[in-house]
Amino acid sequence: MLTFTCNDTAIIYNPEKDAILCVSNPDGKKLWVKKLSEPVAIQNVLFDDRFYYIACRTGDTEGMFLTVARSNGSTMWFIPGRTFLEVLYKGFLYLIFVDEDDRYFLIKVEREEGNKLWYHQIDSDLYYYHFKKDGILLHYASGRKEKITYDGKRITY
Repeated sequence: MLTFTCNDTAIIYNPEKDAILCVSNPDGKKLWVKKLSEPVAIQNVLFDDRFYYIACRTGDTEGMFLTVARSNGSTMWFIPGRTFLEVLYKGFLYLIFVDEDDRYFLIKVEREEGNKLWYHQIDSDLYYYHFKKDGILLHYASGRKEKITYDGKRITY
């Protein structure tokens, strides 16, 4: 079992039952259970006041980024594909995705319905990124740095 603490709740993944359990923290009272349709490995859980954002992996480049309601575990939306380095920043999700062709992208996603606002192809050796006043700075294992600037909804070159 794998546990992710989320302030006043915890998300517990039981791989033997392919189920996610949400419990209150610290008493452990069961709030809801969600059965997953296929075996996955949960990589990360982010959360805000309304949703849990769950990064699921089913293979090297397969998986899904699943968003469920905190109140009852119902699926709100999902994006197919495997994610890395998931960040919740200033009301938006930023995700590194790898597709079936082994291409990597940084995408910006709005939280309510999972709409992709923009994406930018990146190198596979990205190991860190951070936000600056005027954009996002990407750091690669090769030593290379790349800066992405955007006007809120789209990348500006």
